[in-house]
Amino acid sequence: AKYVAPFTDPDEAHRKLAEQFQQRTVRKEYLAIVVGNPDRDRDRIDFPIGNHPKYRERKALRSGHASSREAETFYEVEERFKAFSLIRAFPKTGRTHQIRLHLVHIGCAVLCDKLYGGRSQLTAGELRTLLRQKNLACELADEAVLLNRQALHAHRLHVTHPLTRQELEFTSPVPADMQKLLLVLREADI
Repeated sequence: AKYVAPFTDPDEAHRKLAEQFQQRTVRKEYLAIVVGNPDRDRDRIDFPIGNHPKYRERKALRSGHASSREAETFYEVEERFKAFSLIRAFPKTGRTHQIRLHLVHIGCAVLCDKLYGGRSQLTAGELRTLLRQKNLACELADEAVLLNRQALHAHRLHVTHPLTRQELEFTSPVPADMQKLLLVLREADI
């Protein structure tokens, strides 16, 4: 007898996975290096997100606006540094720019987030200035770029297999540039 998979139509599998996202049963985990240190080690941010009143490429925290939709993120501080933190973010909803906006809301913009944090890259010299440490990462020239993108990484995803109903976990390692920056920040805390 020939085996026939119950999902011969890939669209059906896709639909079932999409339903998981819509029903918010998918668990997502992001890692972010942020500027500053949150007041709390963990908390829930529950603030609606809508269209920005002036800039089309941006979103904004907007309660009661016609474009607003609920948005909820739980976060935990993984590691604290002198002027930065490593945060694990667990968005419950999936709004555009949600994690970035919610972290700005608590006073901790994602590092190198030009849209919401004002800077698009970080050099060794800028880091020395921010930390007030002239000897930091002394092997790096001031103009050496430590990071030239948002310090936000989709780290882990939990879904249920649409056929077997088995829980699946997918993990993506922390990118090399973020790992290197974390090493420099740890060195600065010594």
